[in-house]
Order: sequence, then structure tokens, then C-alpha cells
Amino acid sequence: MMRLQTYTCLSLVAMLAVIYHAFDRRGQFYPAMVYLSTSKISLLLVLNMGLVFTCILWQITKRIFLGSLREAEVERLNEQSWREVMEILFAITIFRQDFSVSFLGTVTAPLLIKALHWLAQKRVEYIETTPSVPMFSHVRIVSFLGFLLLLDFLFLSSSIKVLIQTREASVSLFFAFEYKILATTIVSTFIKYCFYVSDMLMEGQWEKKPVYTFYLEHIRDLLHLSMYLCFFLVIFMNYGVPLDLIRELYETFRNFKICVADYLRYRKIASNMNDRFPDATPEELASNDATCIICREEMTTAKKLVCGHLFHVHCLRSWLERQHTCPTCRALVVPPENKTSSSGGQHGPWSDAQGQVETGSGTNSARQGSGGGDMATDNLTRHQVRLQAAATAASIYERSYVYPSANTLVWSPGYVVLPKTHESLSESTKVESSGPSTSIREQFAIPGGQANMSFPQLLIVLLFLFNHLLLM
Repeated sequence: MMRLQTYTCLSLVAMLAVIYHAFDRRGQFYPAMVYLSTSKISLLLVLNMGLVFTCILWQITKRIFLGSLREAEVERLNEQSWREVMEILFAITIFRQDFSVSFLGTVTAPLLIKALHWLAQKRVEYIETTPSVPMFSHVRIVSFLGFLLLLDFLFLSSSIKVLIQTREASVSLFFAFEYKILATTIVSTFIKYCFYVSDMLMEGQWEKKPVYTFYLEHIRDLLHLSMYLCFFLVIFMNYGVPLDLIRELYETFRNFKICVADYLRYRKIASNMNDRFPDATPEELASNDATCIICREEMTTAKKLVCGHLFHVHCLRSWLERQHTCPTCRALVVPPENKTSSSGGQHGPWSDAQGQVETGSGTNSARQGSGGGDMATDNLTRHQVRLQAAATAASIYERSYVYPSANTLVWSPGYVVLPKTHESLSESTKVESSGPSTSIREQFAIPGGQANMSFPQLLIVLLFLFNHLLLM
């Protein structure tokens, strides 16, 4: 905040100096305005001051409706803003729009409005997970959601009006699509908040809330997917392949596919819950903890899972809408049908090594039964068999995919790491490792992560980028 205040003061001083210089050189109002609009340096400083006023207005809106931001909200704002700036800049190159002051304002407005939408979603999630929320917070979040919905409709109608006047697929089509997505998102967030308030008024006893939330997310993802497909086809027919939409289209399709798969799996499990999960007997309730781990209330009747844990029927149903594992032990609620027994279907290097040990033990017992050899020789032979089995298992693990060899590079998303080689226990290897070869095994890192930039810094970067394009 202090950096923004300092930048605002410097921008104000620079703009006042330029205005004084214009009136000092021209002497009259109209020539001074012509000078300010035609001089590149003057226009740059005026646009900079306009962006500062926009940031101040955004800060005032945030302070009125949200107050101070939490750490999770600031983190999401910084993560999403940089990606959104790059997507908007990449998207406007498709339409070949002329660069102007109005175009700069049209590009900056969606970014600031999207940032407010991200904060609204995070604040609703925080309210849903907070036990006691004051009434003033509820009033502010409802007013904030209504304010954002009004902004979405105003900018959407403005973009549609431009499309009707020009009757061509311009950059207004992109912004109209963005505001449609934002409007549907804020409506779904408001409905989800209404579900939370209804459940709170029922003192947490509304059993249908997870089901309705489940359907709401499905409908929202389906609407987003249909709008992305329509916009993709329109841009493809007029301008070619919109590369900036491929990621959003893929993520929306993947989320919708995951939701449909989870819903089908849930319907399959919930259709015969009474037959699949037996009722717990009074003896089982008395012997186990009679507190449901999901709702933290006492159980008089409960359902018993395969793993043996007990839960309420409605709590288990709501849990299965999100997860398909036991809340206590994380075991699968429905085990795989093609699961083989560990005794007959064991595979891997441990089974091979165990087979070799058993073979060696059988050979030793045969030797003892036939000749009754020396006990020391028998112990030595058994020890050798164990060493051979361990060496075989180690060689199999060394060739496996889980443990790469020492000379391979291990890649991570942001770093490339050279793994350390295994040191031998012999004195000669210790002497060699203390030489110059130790520098080869040192880890080195190549940074490749995302830039950690705050939201005001991104706005400043956006401004200087536009100013550079203006001066070209």
C-alpha cells in the first residue's frame, strides 16, 4: 500500500508539471489541450495518472465491500492476475484492434473486475468455513455480489451494443464472452451462498444441501463449456485457431468430465446403500466410539463400511458426493472387483526374493533330512541364501522405474537436480569421494517457476507495456 501511495504522489507531481508546461508554452486552453493530446510524453503521463486513479478506485471498492484481505486472498490474487494479464494481451492480438485510449480502458476494466470476482469467491468460501460470522459481513458480501453482477450486466450490454453497431466479430466479442462467464460465475456463487445461509438457519440439519451444491456445480460447468465451445467456433471461423482459449477449453472440459465421472460413481454407490452397507448392531455401537466423525454427533443408528467404521446415513451420503474413501482410515468404500489375494497373486521383487529364500530353505531342510550334515555348514549355507536373495531383489529394484540409476537426471517442475551417487563403505571409495569428484555430485538448480509479483506491480507492468507500444 505504501508503494502505491508513493507511486501516486510521483505520478500526480509529473502530471501537474506537464500541465503547467503545456499552459506555459501555449498560453491558451485549446492549444494546451492539443499539445497534451499530441505530445507522446504528455499523453504517457496523463494515461499513467488515469491508471493510478483506476487503481485507487479499485482499492476503495475493495475496502468498502471486503475490508482487509486475508493471506489466502492475496495469494490467489497474485497467482491469477499474472496469468490473466498474459491471456488478455495474447487474446487481443487475434482481433488486430487499433491501439487507442478507449481500447486501453476496455482492456484494463476486465482485469480489475475479474480480480474483484476472485476475491468475492474466496470470501464466500471463507464465510462457509467460519463457525460464527457477524451480520455486517453477510450484508457486505451480499452487497458486493449484487454490485459485481450489476457491473457484469453493464459491461455486457455495452459490448453487445458495440457488436450490434459494427456487425462484425471485433474485440468486443471477446469482452462480451468474458462478462458472460463472470456473470454466470457470480450467480452460481450467490446461489451457493444462499444454500449456506439456508443450512445455517436450519442449524446444519439440511440434508439436501450437498446434493443441490453438486447439481449447481454441474450446471455451471456445463454452461461454461457450452459458452467456450461457441466462442471457440466463432473465433475459429473468423480469425483462425484461438490459442489462448485452448487451455481454458481443456480445463473446463476436464472439470466437467471429472464431475460427471464422480456423479456416476456416486449414483452407483448411493443407489443401493442399504444393501451394500449393513446397519450397525447395538453391540457394535456400544463397543466402538458412537460419535460420527463427519458431524461430531452421537449415533443411535449407523451404517457400517467394509473397513468396519460407523457413520450416519446422511453424513455418509454427503461424504460420498465428494470422496469415495473412508473418512477415518482412507480405505476405499467399494473395493476393486478384480482384487487378488496377497497370498496367491503377489508380484514384484519381494516375491521373487522370498521365493528364492524359500527354495534355499527347502534345500537346506532336504540336506538336513538326508545326511544330517554339520550345523555350522547349515547356518553358513542359509546365510548365503539370504544374501543371494537380497542381492537379487536389489538388482531388480535398480532396474525398475521407481529407482532410477545414479547417472540419470531427476527433473522437477522448477528445478533440475543431479542426484548424489551412493557412497561405498570401503576406505578407498571414501578417499576418492573426498577428491575433485565431489563437486560433480553437488546439486545444482535452474529456477523455472512462476514470477512472484503482486497485483499492483502487474498493473504497472501492463501500463509500461502499453506505453512502449504507444511510443513505437
